[in-house]
Amino acid sequence: MHGFWQQLLSFFGSKPKPQIKKSVVKTKKAEYVAVNETQVKVDIVKNLTEFFKIQEQLAAHIREEEDKSKNIYEPTQNHMEAALNRVMAQQQMAELEITIRETMVYQSPPEMGALYSSVFEMREVIQEEQEQARLKQEAQERYKQWQQREEKRDFQQKSTYLVMSLILIAYLWMWLLFVGKLART
Repeated sequence: MHGFWQQLLSFFGSKPKPQIKKSVVKTKKAEYVAVNETQVKVDIVKNLTEFFKIQEQLAAHIREEEDKSKNIYEPTQNHMEAALNRVMAQQQMAELEITIRETMVYQSPPEMGALYSSVFEMREVIQEEQEQARLKQEAQERYKQWQQREEKRDFQQKSTYLVMSLILIAYLWMWLLFVGKLART
């Protein structure tokens, strides 16, 4: 995993600590180093979680740029620059996915089993759930906006009826006054 995390840190601008090469002196017997498997798994999960957060931020940035392009008109936008930025972000996302797949398949300890397959199967389930939740939330927002437009239209319609009724009443009242003056004369 050492090579992957070093690449990941350099990919996001952090520079790895320089490694000092040590001269290897053979001893009579290699000493047994106790490895806490649980701690290794926890460290792997922690690093993968951090990686996936960064990946999700990049995906959110891509979605935000696509949404902004679809819904907000920017007359000063340089289309070539926007296209270049979006393509670069998508390429970085593809590279990240390849790197994480290779790391999870080839560099994770065998005790963790088919980590890549399990995680990505669950990820697909969660993505589908989140997509459904997002669609439901957007539908609710559209419904609320429709209700607000309907309430506004209803208010305008009632206001128009009220004004027209007042005008009609005023006209009839004036007409009755006029007819009453004519009758008196």
